[in-house]
Amino acid sequence: MDATLIFTLILLLFAFLMAVGAPIFAALGVASLVGMFLQGGMNALNVIPSILHRGLASYTLICIPLFILMGEVMARTSIGGKLYHLFYVWLHRLPGGLSIASVGSSAVFGAMSGVSVAGAATIGRFAIPEMLKRGYDPGLAGGSVAAAGSLALLIPPSIGFVLYGEMADQSIGKLFTAAILPGLLLTGLMMLYLYIVVKLRPHMAPRGQEKISARERWSALRHVWPACLMILAVLGTIYFGIATPTEAAGVGAFAAFAIAAGRRELSVRLAIDILRSTIVTSGMILLILASALLFGYIMTRLMIPQKIVGLVGELQQPGWVILCATMLFLIVIGMFLDIVSVILITTPILLPIIVAAGYDPIWFGVVMIIACEMAVITPPVGLNLYVIKGIAPEISLADIIRGALPFVLVELLCIIIITLFPSIVMALV
Repeated sequence: MDATLIFTLILLLFAFLMAVGAPIFAALGVASLVGMFLQGGMNALNVIPSILHRGLASYTLICIPLFILMGEVMARTSIGGKLYHLFYVWLHRLPGGLSIASVGSSAVFGAMSGVSVAGAATIGRFAIPEMLKRGYDPGLAGGSVAAAGSLALLIPPSIGFVLYGEMADQSIGKLFTAAILPGLLLTGLMMLYLYIVVKLRPHMAPRGQEKISARERWSALRHVWPACLMILAVLGTIYFGIATPTEAAGVGAFAAFAIAAGRRELSVRLAIDILRSTIVTSGMILLILASALLFGYIMTRLMIPQKIVGLVGELQQPGWVILCATMLFLIVIGMFLDIVSVILITTPILLPIIVAAGYDPIWFGVVMIIACEMAVITPPVGLNLYVIKGIAPEISLADIIRGALPFVLVELLCIIIITLFPSIVMALV
């Protein structure tokens, strides 16, 4: 059977299974198995064990459950609340100060956890009630926290970079390093957007009138040591060459438990809940990864990436046009798939095209993760939107979406900047 026809049937079957409500890993896995059968008959299925073993028996993948474990500990203890309080006492007098504090605390929380949903839920529990109490616009309150939570995808350590590095065969340490400056840039752009919006529309975020003494501000700094210790435990050990990303994930998970136990916030019941949630989330990610490995295998057997690269080459379009088309594709598909699926499914297809267009795979990894940030705040599958709705039921989903969508433009601006100045990404690599 013709390779193009088989590929078309795979995509149609995947779309049909998704439409009838099948889990993503099942839809992708079944479509890939059907494609393998059509391409090589029953004998083609004999390679499945070796494909899964080669892809899943990876030392690098150990860091996924460890980073998730670390994020769960941070999310279920008081560290997130103390972190938000620190930014609150220092920034509350600025126009939109509470929403800006949400962005800052989410960025630091992202550097400790790497899990977007955990960041949005943790900071949102403290930030949103505080903003609503002070008369903030509900859309601004919910949307800013939803968007700020997505920073955990870009600011290392990020599970997204682990998955991309595994699929693209790129150094996770280099990806983490490359993301530092873009992460700071995007955090600054989000803060600047909130400042400008509130400056132009003061009614959206009434300025706090309470007085906070200098002593109280400096006193809040004593609560920042857990965050500094966590960042040093993970990123410090990687950047100073003490540990690999996988080893650093183990150090970070141990440090998270040690800090929670030292602060007397860790009970047996809480530890069991943390471990159970970690197992469920890790299992879901690894199931999708297993299906993506089968999808990547049949793609290679059908030589689809090579054919797409050849087709793009025949179009003779400049690299920036190809990049724009790629970004549009990522944004659209991100509206319907979760970020794990977006990374695992699209990387084997898009990376050869981007490399052929002259872009560096490390640089593109950062761009892809920013595109995935858009996915978590765009309906209908934007997970952060529903997380905020869950913790703030008094805010309508329409208001949350209204407040979050402008941040998509902020993230697009960030991509434009790092496209015009790629050294922002590559300077530290």
